[in-house]
Amino acid sequence: VPSTEKMAHKLILLLCSALPSAFAGRLEYRFGQQRDMLLIATRLLREKMNPLFLSADRFLVCRESDSGALVGFGQIRQLAKSNAADPARFDAPPGSGDVGQPADDDAWDDFDRAYAASAPESGLDALLPWSARYRELAQRAAVQRERRRSRVSQAAPLWELASVYVGEQWRGRGVGSELVRRLCAWHVQRGGARRDLYLITLEPTCGWYEGLGFSRVERQDLPPQMGLEVAAGEAVSWVLGNRLVCMRGTGGAGEKVR
Repeated sequence: VPSTEKMAHKLILLLCSALPSAFAGRLEYRFGQQRDMLLIATRLLREKMNPLFLSADRFLVCRESDSGALVGFGQIRQLAKSNAADPARFDAPPGSGDVGQPADDDAWDDFDRAYAASAPESGLDALLPWSARYRELAQRAAVQRERRRSRVSQAAPLWELASVYVGEQWRGRGVGSELVRRLCAWHVQRGGARRDLYLITLEPTCGWYEGLGFSRVERQDLPPQMGLEVAAGEAVSWVLGNRLVCMRGTGGAGEKVR
């Protein structure tokens, strides 16, 4: 027969498992405000996360409705204009990380084909500015320059899901998952794409992010814009004794922010 103490312990565990729904009405999610930033920076510093270059308009904040106490937060920040080759759009070598390189290769291939198709035995007239072949090749080069400019300018910006934090007493209650889902939905509503969204985390939390629509990215496939983030994160991960993992959005979580 179980003791009264064990029964009480089981009852507490059952009550704790029901806490997410019980507390759901007491939480409110809103966009960050300037008055939030000092507390956010303090919490990030305490968790050994980057407390620098914070902007309120990038954050989503969760607070208790009654007390206003901070429960959790997260942000999506733009890294840079992306020149990263997306395998879904460009036939770029893995890890090339550069839309310009495939565009340059295409231009040279076109130029070589045009030269070979019209080249006489000597081929020297292509070097003379007054020759018809020189003018023809110059026109093709101008067309390829414009194509390259258009192709590179269409590269989408890259974004990072970062600074995801939930207070210790609220962990395990679905707050972090809700923050990530709402941030991703906000990103999509603003015209972003999940494939443009990256994050850096530690090995133990990979499974959690995978459940929210992210997958691992090998180092050689990372865009250059993530280089500094990875370098900074590796120093912290070494101190914490965990391996750093980079991840990328794969789709889903497109519901509207309430």
